[in-house]
Amino acid sequence: HFGTSRLWKHSMTGMRPLVGIIAHRRRIHVEAQTDKPASDTRLVTYRAGLFIDKVFPLKMSMLDIRPYLMNRSDKAMKTKVANLIPPDLPYQFAVSQIEPHKRDGGSIVFFTFSAEPRHEEAKRVGKELVDTIDSYLASSARGRNWFDFAPTRSLPVKGVPFYEDIVRMMPSKRVRVEFDGPDLTVEQLFKEFRQFGKIVDIETQPTSCKDTPRWAIVHFARLRAATSARNCVHGDVLGTTRLQLSYVREQHENLLLKWIREHQKFIIPLGAAALIAAIYAIFDPIREFCVENKITGRFDLSKMPLIGGVRQAAIRNILRRGHTDSAGAIDQEVSAWTGLVEQRERLAAFLNEPPESFIVVSGPHGSGKTAVVEQATQDKQYRIVIDANKLGSQHSELEQMTMLARQLGWWPVFNSIIGITNTIDLMVAATTGSKAGISATPESQVRRILETVALVLNKIRQNTQKNMANSGSEQSSPSKTQPPATVPVIVLDNFMDKDIPFTKVILEWAASVVEAGLAHCVVTTSGISGYHEIQRAQPQRAASLISLDDATPMGAISLLQKQLSSLSYAQQQQEEDDEDQGNLSSADMATSDEIAMAAGVLGGRLEDLQLFVQKVQAGENPSSALEDIIQRSITEIRKYAFANDSEVGQCEHTWTPEQFWYLLTELAHHDSVEYDRMRNSALFAGNDVALLGLAEAQLITMTYDNDRPSRIRPGRPVYGAAFDRILEDPGFASSMSIKMNKKFVELETAKIRTAEEELALLNVFQASVDANNALTTGIALMAAANGSGHRRSRGSRDESSDAILPEAYIAQALRASSPAAASATASATGATANGAAPSSRDSSKQQKQSWRDWLLRRPTKAKTTAGADVNANADAEGSLPVPTVVPGIPHELQGRVQFLLQTIQKSQQKIDRWDAESHANAVRLASL
Repeated sequence: HFGTSRLWKHSMTGMRPLVGIIAHRRRIHVEAQTDKPASDTRLVTYRAGLFIDKVFPLKMSMLDIRPYLMNRSDKAMKTKVANLIPPDLPYQFAVSQIEPHKRDGGSIVFFTFSAEPRHEEAKRVGKELVDTIDSYLASSARGRNWFDFAPTRSLPVKGVPFYEDIVRMMPSKRVRVEFDGPDLTVEQLFKEFRQFGKIVDIETQPTSCKDTPRWAIVHFARLRAATSARNCVHGDVLGTTRLQLSYVREQHENLLLKWIREHQKFIIPLGAAALIAAIYAIFDPIREFCVENKITGRFDLSKMPLIGGVRQAAIRNILRRGHTDSAGAIDQEVSAWTGLVEQRERLAAFLNEPPESFIVVSGPHGSGKTAVVEQATQDKQYRIVIDANKLGSQHSELEQMTMLARQLGWWPVFNSIIGITNTIDLMVAATTGSKAGISATPESQVRRILETVALVLNKIRQNTQKNMANSGSEQSSPSKTQPPATVPVIVLDNFMDKDIPFTKVILEWAASVVEAGLAHCVVTTSGISGYHEIQRAQPQRAASLISLDDATPMGAISLLQKQLSSLSYAQQQQEEDDEDQGNLSSADMATSDEIAMAAGVLGGRLEDLQLFVQKVQAGENPSSALEDIIQRSITEIRKYAFANDSEVGQCEHTWTPEQFWYLLTELAHHDSVEYDRMRNSALFAGNDVALLGLAEAQLITMTYDNDRPSRIRPGRPVYGAAFDRILEDPGFASSMSIKMNKKFVELETAKIRTAEEELALLNVFQASVDANNALTTGIALMAAANGSGHRRSRGSRDESSDAILPEAYIAQALRASSPAAASATASATGATANGAAPSSRDSSKQQKQSWRDWLLRRPTKAKTTAGADVNANADAEGSLPVPTVVPGIPHELQGRVQFLLQTIQKSQQKIDRWDAESHANAVRLASL
């Protein structure tokens, strides 16, 4: 009761008396060094320890660099601690050991002293020495450091310190106290640890928990108090309980991060937008600078006079050394083509005009497209080249985007930003249920690259206009003031030859650049599909087309002679060196006739000519080399043109085998055919999709006249010989002819069916129900008798007159609808050759036969009187009669009905002819 009232009294008056009451509990652990007293004195030497705090900065985390700013030498740290001990201490004080605990910000000093051989007296002396050192540090300037303004203090070590350097065991305000013995109460723990600093909380283990060892957690207000307690109390014994202390890892909760986690719906999109904006603000100027350097070449060493001259001389030497190569030099190959100079001058003329539309240079592989463009643009100051072949050789869209950026000088390229933005967008969609719209794709990156190039082109034009204004020239519109040499040229090389997912994006960008007058755009392509894609990209303006063709026959012969002669010379030199070589070279065996024959078959296509030369160079006979090329072409045609696959390489299979076979037969008999005639033929039916697909697959080639398709030729000159060989194959040719005729029959059958349906819809026989029923029955019987394609079998023509013919029902319908017309018809057709009146049976037969002849447009066998037969206009050779009036048909429908009946008759004749051809081909196949 007395103690409680005293504690309450002093607590009300202030904390100093309370602290004083607690302070007398400070103890120290001492150990006797000698058991027997000295001979000249009764004193005993004892060993104790003290902890000097605030000697070093605390290590707050793994990223804390303050401890590294101190001298890490162990000797230097011990010297620093030893300087903190005051000199001339009583009781024969001597420092025995110094243990710097740098992570805890202090050091333990073990010292010895002399005292009477009583343990309590030794503790009192040791505590007195520690208090003396603490007072010295509080009053001395040595006890203050730059990392902590509070004075250094010394505390007695009550237990046995545990020195460790575990990396992950960082100091913490929370100290875990484990009990090796009975549990301590909160009051005992408070008295034990209060001397080191203010305590925030003491957490004890629940009594229901049976885990061992038992523990309690002491939460200090300051980190220095926790470190001092761990170094001083660890190993102390209270009663029968030994204390073991360790740090509890702090789970720091950042309020800012907590707020961000609680508001992810708008923090994540805002942060991503800020990141992207920062990237734009920082790297876009760098990219514009790099693109401008790529276009202008300001840092290109090859454009310097000295280095450029050395480089050109080296290239000339290399070309001169390779002049005897079998492939020949570039100028030797291109010189075989006529008309390149004119096309180059035409392209240069287009480039000297203001940019208005695309310039398309089209031609087969090896026709000199790249050479023409390079020569026409060699005087241009700014030139941008996008090689579609390099883009198409990449495996993924991301690699293609990277290659495009490299060609345009767009740097730096962060491919990982695409994955990061997509991940952020997915995270936002997962948390909010809707996408943030910040995801990036390779296509969006390509658009950014092209937009940067457009900005640079605009900057170049502005700089050019500014320079012209400074030079004193009059400034007007850009198209008039900018010299042609300073207008940039964008070259889309080998475009549309390979499938690139960014084709539409690049074309749209190029169209906008051309329309803005920033640059010319020259597109080189081998397929005709590229021209149509460009037209769709800029529909309001027509692209300028420059078509290049294969070499002329004389040019091809000249090229083969030059390359084979150089090959022959090289082999002769080798034979002179080798005396055992007695055979003639393959080049010697290529006579002028064989060269002329090869040139005639291969035409002026550079690829085929080079392949022929390579085969001859490999030792193959010229005839066998030419035959091998033809056979390879036949294989390609059969594989690509007649395959049932949905795609041919990278081109859509938009045609049928029957369509190509019809075109093949025409091209086999003629060098070229008219485009409009093939387009309007029955199989193509006025649709050019199949023809364009064949041209894109390079199975045919279209020549243009006034920027429109004019004629169709084989895709390669060697295909002409391949077409002839395919037609000479009896089995394949017969099979394809049967399929083609079957397709023709299907088309004509559809015409007949359409005509019959229209005749039924006209419904001209409405005089009576009997007439209508008779007409319907007659048409149905005709369809049943004729079978597929309305073809009448030969046996039906030889039937007796008593057989029921469908035409009888039509005649009956005519008689029912117009008795007068029927009577006139009967009287006109009832006369015989000798003028006698026929019997009723013969009259009925003649009437039915005449209507059958009239409907099927066949001349009747019955002899009629002059002027009475409606087919009297037939010529003497049995040509088709021309009917004038169809009996029983109203006058206003005579023309349409006659046209429909003539359509049925003509289609039936074609079906008969194709049926006969198919029968002959089937017989030929059966005989193989």
